Amino acid sequence: MDSTLIKTLLESQERAYKSAMDTVVKQMNDRIMKLESTVSDLTTSLQFSQREIDDLKSTIKELGKEKQFIKVKIDQQAAVINSSKSEIESLEERCNYMEDYSRRNNIRISGVEEPSSGETWEQTAATVLSLLDDKLQLPGIEMERAHRVGQRRDAGPRPIVARFSRYSDREAVMRSARKLRGTKIYINDDLCAASQAIKNAQMPQLKQARAQGKVAYFRYTKLIIKESPVRGISRPRNETLTVGPGRTQGGAGVAAEDGGAQAPAAAVATAARVVAGADADSGGGEIVTSRPSHRERPEGVKERTRSKENIWV
Repeated sequence: MDSTLIKTLLESQERAYKSAMDTVVKQMNDRIMKLESTVSDLTTSLQFSQREIDDLKSTIKELGKEKQFIKVKIDQQAAVINSSKSEIESLEERCNYMEDYSRRNNIRISGVEEPSSGETWEQTAATVLSLLDDKLQLPGIEMERAHRVGQRRDAGPRPIVARFSRYSDREAVMRSARKLRGTKIYINDDLCAASQAIKNAQMPQLKQARAQGKVAYFRYTKLIIKESPVRGISRPRNETLTVGPGRTQGGAGVAAEDGGAQAPAAAVATAARVVAGADADSGGGEIVTSRPSHRERPEGVKERTRSKENIWV
């Protein structure tokens, strides 16, 4: 073969190979440029995301500080609320005490027949005075007023609230309430709704304790439960021991609650009475007796005066 032809063929193949390589190189360059552009875009996007992440971290940090501040404020408000709640409860207790104290000369009578046509306050007062005179043998009691309370119902007569001019008259009535045993008439303290609700809530415990032979009675709204006394052992004269409904042993001193707080007048009334039978509302009578005050002379007891005090003997 002629060398010229061979040389021509080699040059032709060289040009073809070079053209193919240029094409490949160009394609590679194009792809590399695209990749570089993509990487650049991704880098920009990552930088933007990083800035957003940094902003979010800063926001979260600020929110954390704000949360801590809010928590402190909430704790402070909770402390104020708790303090206000305690103060409100204390004020409610004081209001209940003052209301009960304002009723210290009152009694609540249940079971007294009520005319179907109704009655005036004067007629109600006359009914109460007749009850005191006939049933309790207490003539001459001075009563300020008496009226029915509650709405008329078919279930039975409405209770009567009677207010006496003197606290000693009220105590005399409470001491004579035992004479109503066997009747459907009950005499109880006139307490405010809150105090009465507290006592009513404890009535099942009182009944259960008495069923177990224990001593159970109320001192104002506080239920006192003691073990039954052992026969033959002397007790202080001012200790109340109640044995079942309708029976009492010994006297009951009216003392203040533990801690030195003075018991309200209603507590004195509760601890100083004997209720014949069970209260119409509570379902159980409160049987508690007490020694009378040195200012109140019991029936059949002689009075001896020494200096400015009345001594009952």
